[in-house]
Amino acid sequence: MMNKFKSMAIEGYVKNKYPQYFQDGAFSVELNTEAGACRVSATLAGEVAPVAVDVKKYRVVSEGSEKFLEVAEVESDRPWLSAMLRDHLAGRRIPVPSIVAAMLEG
Repeated sequence: MMNKFKSMAIEGYVKNKYPQYFQDGAFSVELNTEAGACRVSATLAGEVAPVAVDVKKYRVVSEGSEKFLEVAEVESDRPWLSAMLRDHLAGRRIPVPSIVAAMLEG
């Protein structure tokens, strides 16, 4: 049940911070914090079909007072996007606000 509330909180955060990226606010997140995984689905601005991204393994890392998201495994329903995500996202640390880090942690 907690994953559902955390998913809704992240959806609200992203929709409010980046509304220009989505067609009619079409953005959803399904978190599984225990497994360190999530599924993101969005219809991007100007597109008619949603894109799905599966983060199969992530973790939140702390360095001092900073929080980072580290994605280990990721794929998409679009082959070109899967390749791009593996090349540019997997294995990298992405700074995230503490509030988002708290939602992503189990």
